[in-house]
Amino acid sequence: MTIKGPLKGLFGWLAHRVFATYFLVPICATIIAAPIAYLFLAADDEGLSGWVLSSDIPLVASGKAAQEYASVLTGVNAALLTLYFSITLLVLTIAAANLGVRLIDRWLDKRLIRVSLAGLCFNLVFSLVLLAAVDPDASGTGLPQGTLWISLLLFLLNLSMLTVALHDLGRTMYVDKAVSKIAEDAGEKGTQIASALPHKGTWNTSIAAKRDGYVEGIDLEELAKCFKDGTGKVHIAVAPGQHVLEGETVLRAAETDLPEKQICRAIPIGPYRSNSQGAVFQIRLLVEIAARALSPAVNDFYSAIAAADRLTSVMANQKDLWIEDGEIAVSALDNRFELAGQDFRGLFEDPMNAFRQAAADYPSVSIRMIGNLARLTRQLSEESASAGLLRYLHRLAEELAEHAKSRAQTDYDRQAIARSLDAFEGLAQASETGNA
Repeated sequence: MTIKGPLKGLFGWLAHRVFATYFLVPICATIIAAPIAYLFLAADDEGLSGWVLSSDIPLVASGKAAQEYASVLTGVNAALLTLYFSITLLVLTIAAANLGVRLIDRWLDKRLIRVSLAGLCFNLVFSLVLLAAVDPDASGTGLPQGTLWISLLLFLLNLSMLTVALHDLGRTMYVDKAVSKIAEDAGEKGTQIASALPHKGTWNTSIAAKRDGYVEGIDLEELAKCFKDGTGKVHIAVAPGQHVLEGETVLRAAETDLPEKQICRAIPIGPYRSNSQGAVFQIRLLVEIAARALSPAVNDFYSAIAAADRLTSVMANQKDLWIEDGEIAVSALDNRFELAGQDFRGLFEDPMNAFRQAAADYPSVSIRMIGNLARLTRQLSEESASAGLLRYLHRLAEELAEHAKSRAQTDYDRQAIARSLDAFEGLAQASETGNA
């Protein structure tokens, strides 16, 4: 089960812990396999086997043949299950070395993978029950002809699904596909925000984190129940994906006598970063892929360029999160709630700093990102975007260029970086003039 976007409340966090378990579906399939097999065996006793014989389509003619068939089928199912585990372990070990373990977490979230493993487990248990039920001395309607046919059909279906799953597993190591999917998820709209002036009054209540970890999500609907209608401002001091220390303030409110336990349930804190935290995790994952690609062990700057391209696409999709200087993001559905760190800057400031540091030794990557920012500025200018947002993108480009020039080893590289920035600056100035 893949949960898109930040989790909402304690229930959402608990549901994710249960349903996100890799082995949940296979365990369920293993549990129900034996009862379903016995149901088909009972159906054979009630006439299904006789119908198969009367239709002249028996799978086997004797009890010994049925026993041998069930034995071979059980062995093949066990071999396929072992093979799938072995190939998965091998491919994911290699993929983790090249792409990072957090990409593997995304792969484990795929429904296809869990259903395929569940099918293998189901077939193995089903065939074991069938093997135990076959009487080698029986014949005719004494053999579970219907169940034998069902086992064959299940095997063929499972074999087809296994082929697709192994193909998908191989594609896991194709980094461009992973980058594209991560960017697609990161570009999805999350919490709807609006801009407002920060609260100037006194915060009378502070709620602290009960444990250290990462904010899994914020359930604004649940939080709204904790405050009376028409009460003052509420400042949510943390954003999904943010690390907090035990005792660190997560919420401030003008109101007093608040239900602290209920508020903490609406802001669940998990022990580690995960894909369920939404865009804030996915954007950082794109930067991590780029940084890993630029490491000496991998040295694949074309993958870093692909990550830079998709990071720019995410910026374009999240442009509506821009909040002007001196203002703060608030919930568009309930403007009592101030949402610190959930605006455009909160999403991209730290990741872009990390990207700049990773790309500083690679002029081609820095130049590509500066060019991407220029193209984004042109597009946003044509859409009459905020001049503040255009200036922010300009500043990011300047920082990229300055850092890259300081690490460049040749005058030619420094000149190329300067030229890319000069072109951006001309575009940025024209954009600001058009928005004035």
